[in-house]
Amino acid sequence: MHTHKKNDPGTAPQSVDVTFALTGDPKTNSRALRQLHLLSKLNLSILVLGLRDSSEIGDLNIQRTTLQYLPRPTGKGPGFFWRVHQQFESALHNVKSTVYHASDLYTLPAMHRAANCHQAHLVFDSRELYTHLPASIRRPWVGATWKAIQHLYIRRADCVYTVSESIAQHLQKQFRLNTVHLMRNVPRPQSLVPKNSLRKHLDLPSDVKIVLHQGSLQQHRGGTAMVEAMRYTDDAVLVFMGSGPLKPEIQRRVNESKLGSKIRFMDPVPPGQLLSFTASADLGLTFLEDCCLNHRYALPNKLFEYLAAGIPVISSNLPEIAQIIERFDVGCVVPSGDAKALGSALDHAIKNPELRRKWSQNTPHVQEFFNFATESEHFLEPYRRLVNK
Repeated sequence: MHTHKKNDPGTAPQSVDVTFALTGDPKTNSRALRQLHLLSKLNLSILVLGLRDSSEIGDLNIQRTTLQYLPRPTGKGPGFFWRVHQQFESALHNVKSTVYHASDLYTLPAMHRAANCHQAHLVFDSRELYTHLPASIRRPWVGATWKAIQHLYIRRADCVYTVSESIAQHLQKQFRLNTVHLMRNVPRPQSLVPKNSLRKHLDLPSDVKIVLHQGSLQQHRGGTAMVEAMRYTDDAVLVFMGSGPLKPEIQRRVNESKLGSKIRFMDPVPPGQLLSFTASADLGLTFLEDCCLNHRYALPNKLFEYLAAGIPVISSNLPEIAQIIERFDVGCVVPSGDAKALGSALDHAIKNPELRRKWSQNTPHVQEFFNFATESEHFLEPYRRLVNK
C-alpha cells in the first residue's frame, strides 16, 4: 500500500492508494460520498479531486482522505469537457496511485492517462448512460462525441460500475464488456429526527399535506409538469428542495400561474441531514421525462431516499423505477409528462390517508432487497481485488 505523504498546503499528495475524480463538488454528491466512506473503511489513503469556483483544499471529514478543488472551467458541452480534461490532467501530473477512480465520463480520459503512466488500475463509475443523455436529444453530434470517448476508454477500465440493471446490460452489450458491477443509489442508514423538519422550515400548517421533489431542477426532469399538476389538487403544497439551472424558469411559471400558495422552494440540505427532511413529507415525486435511454433506465437517488425515509412515491412510468414501486406497492406510476394524470394521482393519494398509510407501511420491504449493506458489498468486492485488501 502506498503511504500518504504530507505536502505543503495547496499541493496534491505524491503517493496515495486511490485518486478519486469528480466533475463537481464531492461534498454535495451523495453517491461519491457513499463510495468514499466505504473506501475509507479499507484503510486506504485517498485523494479526491473536485471542481469549484476556485482552487482550494477542502475537508470531507473522512479518515485518510484529502479533498482538493480545481477551478471550474466555463462553458458547456464538449468544449467544457476539454477544459475539464486539461484541469484534471494537470492536477494528476505528480500524483501516483494504486487506483484511479473516474467518478464520471468527463474525468475518464485524464484518469486513464494517469493510470497508464503509473501502471495502475482504472475504475470508471458510469453513473449516467452518457451516450444517451437529454443534452444530445436534438444534438446528435454531442451524443456521438460521448460515445466515441466512452468507446475509447471504457474497455480499458479494470472495473466499471453503474446504477441500474438496464444500464449495466446496455453497457455490456454496446461495449462488449464482460462484467459491469451494479451499485444502486441506496442511501447510508441515518437516524431520523421527528418528522416535522419541512413543515417547521417552511412554516406550513399541520393540516396541509407535503409533496416533495428533491434534487436538481433541470430540463426533462418534469418540473413544469409538476407545477401544472398542482392545479388539480387542493390541501397540499409541493416543495422543490434543490437548485439547478431550471429553477428560475419554474419559479416564473409558478408566479404566472398564481400557484405561489401551493408551491414552495427551498435550498438543498447537506446529505447527512437529508433523510430527516425527506421523512417529513407525505409523498415523494420523481417525474423524469421518457426522452432518452438515460432517463428510461434511471434509478435516481431520490427514489431510494424517499423509500428509506418511509414515504410513498409517485413517479413517471419508467421501467426501472416502476418495477420497484409496483412490486412493493409503495406508490403509483403515471404516464411520463402527463401533468393532468399526475394531478389526478396526487389528488387521489392526498384524499386517501389509508392508501398513503398502506404504501408507507410497505416501504420497509424495499430495504430487505435494496439495502446499503448489499450495495456496499457490490462496490467493495471488486475494489478489494484491485488493492489486495
